[in-house]
Amino acid sequence: MDVKRWFSETTRSQITDARIAEILGVTRKTANKRVNEGISADDLIAISKALKINPVIALVEFDFITYDDVSDYLDSDGQLIATAEPAHLAIELARKLNPATAAPELDELAARRSNKNTPGVQPLSDTELADAIREANEQPQAAHPATEELTEPDHP
Repeated sequence: MDVKRWFSETTRSQITDARIAEILGVTRKTANKRVNEGISADDLIAISKALKINPVIALVEFDFITYDDVSDYLDSDGQLIATAEPAHLAIELARKLNPATAAPELDELAARRSNKNTPGVQPLSDTELADAIREANEQPQAAHPATEELTEPDHP
């Protein structure tokens, strides 16, 4: 497969020899030569990272490693998505989406879900929760302003 075409399709933007040269810190001519003669795994990883593409996907796509290699590694040292608990996946996704503001709360939630004691955490009353939501919505980084009062539904 053509390296520039694959990166262009994957990023949905045109990736040229000049862009690859910029990423690798080489001349356009050198980048073109590397692409045409067969790109190295090191270059593929560097380009992938610069373009915010998982390098493992690129390594598999260009036959440096296989899906079985990745799967075998995860089975021995990690956890496959297929076998992970939904709560763990949700917490990890939330942490990645907003790590700066939500990490402590997510860690507390993870501790509660795994039945560990979390000292110092007290339940909130409905009034305290409503006040906290109102206060959060007033923050400049709030996703959107509150438009209506939150109430319990008549029928769940």
